[in-house]
Amino acid sequence: MNDAIVKRTRSVPAQKIAAFTGEGAYHGSTKPRPQAVRPAPTAPVEEMRPTTLEAYAARGARHIAEFDATFPNRYEVKSILPVPTQDEIQGDGVTFCWCLIDEAIAEAGPLTRRVLEEMTKHLRRDKRFIYIDSKIQWFEQGDVPVDSQHWHVDGSIAVRDERVQALGHRLLHDMRARLDGAAPPPTYLAYQSSTHCATQFATAPLSVRMPELIPNFDELDLRVRALDPACEPQPASSIVAFDGLSLHRAVAARSAGWRLWIRCSETDHEVRLNPSIVECYGTVFRRAAE
Repeated sequence: MNDAIVKRTRSVPAQKIAAFTGEGAYHGSTKPRPQAVRPAPTAPVEEMRPTTLEAYAARGARHIAEFDATFPNRYEVKSILPVPTQDEIQGDGVTFCWCLIDEAIAEAGPLTRRVLEEMTKHLRRDKRFIYIDSKIQWFEQGDVPVDSQHWHVDGSIAVRDERVQALGHRLLHDMRARLDGAAPPPTYLAYQSSTHCATQFATAPLSVRMPELIPNFDELDLRVRALDPACEPQPASSIVAFDGLSLHRAVAARSAGWRLWIRCSETDHEVRLNPSIVECYGTVFRRAAE
């Protein structure tokens, strides 16, 4: 059984729905994870090395300092493909959760395969792994594709260990290491099929004062929103490029309909699937009626 590949018939009644909390889901969630047998931890690759946290632990620091962070926000539209029909999206059949790209292309439905073949033209191929994530989701108006609408970056250096606990947290994202680290960040290509639920990307460099280590994206989101950055929604049926230094956020669906979302990640970090990630992938998050 390969948890990275999900094959199933899609229907509106079968769409998995959860209450929207804003807590983050798989954006570095602070929720307790299900107990599972996990491999022994290994030293992180340089791309994911928490150098700031290491320095804190070495000197026994207990106070998290702030720094001036500059997000370059490298967002670029690479391709715009024909907008698929709702039947094409619903019938595509196969989605992926951190699946290696060659396997994803071999197993993909016709729509996803066309997108992946176009994505291969824009790969950098300078990292060890190329992973594919995808979702086919039915949205009602107001639904959110993930359990957060915070400004955030993908591929943050998220750590859960005794060094984090010593600072009074369950999880910390080492933002200074990501922004100031010597190793290039992970890079991404993303596709979204539709006009009614488009990820919003910051489109110009942005500097913000923030903590070096953050337990979640709440405070960063507040500070970024206060600066009201230049941004734009991803065009329908487009492939866009960005990286681990690029701020973006999910938005609520403006109308009902199916959406196919695909992300291609180029990274030196080997992903080991966690049951909680597989379980929530493709879930739609819905706010309680007011």
